[in-house]
Amino acid sequence: MNPMNEFVKSKMQKIAKKVDEELPNGYGFVVLAFNFGEGKDNEMMYVSNANRQDIVKAMKEWIKKTEENFGNDTGKY
Repeated sequence: MNPMNEFVKSKMQKIAKKVDEELPNGYGFVVLAFNFGEGKDNEMMYVSNANRQDIVKAMKEWIKKTEENFGNDTGKY
């Protein structure tokens, strides 16, 4: 992993701790981070409080919903 990805990974772990503290028990989450553009060092990274199988299920649901509906394409939250 390149030094910038190590930096981002550290920040994501801090974000994950905050998200986990804010959500009620029984809620899972995934935080994704990726570089814009292309490059050999680009890597999509994630942190989560869920099992991988639960993440895959949630991501499939998210893909289905976002492909079928218009979302917020403004680049904002």
